[in-house]
Amino acid sequence: MDIENAAAAADRSQLHLSLRDGPAPGEPFPPGSLRIRSLSRAECARIHQASLELLAGTGMVVTSKKAQAVFADHGARVEKVDDRVYLPAPLVEKALATIPSEITIPGRTPDRDYVMGGDRLGFINFGSTVWLHDLHTGKRRKAVKSDVMEVTRVMDTLDSLKILISMLNASDASPVTETLHTLAASLANTTKPVEAIPPTADLISKMALMGEAAVGRDTFRRRPFFFTGVCVVSPLTLVDDCSEVLMASVAHGFTTSVLSMCLAGGTAPIHLAGTVVQHNAEVLSGLTLGQLVRPGAPMFYSSSTTTLDMRYGMAAVGAPEGAVLNAALAQMGRYYRIPVRVSGG
Repeated sequence: MDIENAAAAADRSQLHLSLRDGPAPGEPFPPGSLRIRSLSRAECARIHQASLELLAGTGMVVTSKKAQAVFADHGARVEKVDDRVYLPAPLVEKALATIPSEITIPGRTPDRDYVMGGDRLGFINFGSTVWLHDLHTGKRRKAVKSDVMEVTRVMDTLDSLKILISMLNASDASPVTETLHTLAASLANTTKPVEAIPPTADLISKMALMGEAAVGRDTFRRRPFFFTGVCVVSPLTLVDDCSEVLMASVAHGFTTSVLSMCLAGGTAPIHLAGTVVQHNAEVLSGLTLGQLVRPGAPMFYSSSTTTLDMRYGMAAVGAPEGAVLNAALAQMGRYYRIPVRVSGG
């Protein structure tokens, strides 16, 4: 029903997505720019309204009691029977207004700082791969901590990558501490900003201690050189770990990315406009939660949304539909005047 409601909200807005080159009428590109635009500002406003309708009428499933309490304390309606939280439009819009339009993600050294927002363009690698092809043995095997260290050193030298996420996981560590070992291997081999994706909130404080041990407590608190990312579960669900990692991250002063990975035709509507509305609503729910915990916290809008490959039941990364979706979602981040990151396929 959640997916059907997202599709219906898009239908009522009479949205149609397609790629077109050049600026929308009345919205010239800066000199020398090269862009693909899929939405006009008026179309962004319609998606925004459809997303607000979805959040207020259908709501989000929020399983964390702590997150439910935060939403309830700020005027959201919480239905305990099915853990559904209904977010009124004024609550969401007030939260969006407190997100910085420009954020600096520090590197371990100032020359590696990266500024997000506005017309700036930078790249980050994709990450969290479990398996690799061993160049020495020619065999497929699971990645280990030494692999994380080696590949991080390579990425550290690539000027095109402004931020790093661990490309591999340290699977030779305990599942309980794998994230910490992966982060440690990354931090020891680059001075660029690093994204960490802790699976549970209790790891946030441990990660902070690692940063403080590296550069000193006061320095790290002024310039935390890694940031965290959370992923909303489609359709329309903030699970415990997502909500509680997000709340712990912003409370510690870390920049936090809120991402959704909708699959059109699977966990989201088959038509792309409905997927954009659902994705937007999901990300807005996470951004709202973070701003309720700490107004003004540095956060940004993220997407790895694409379409479902129905033959193999997998995410069709690099599909043409993914390009259309992410062009539209990049426009939504710009519409809100907050930093945005989307998948490039």
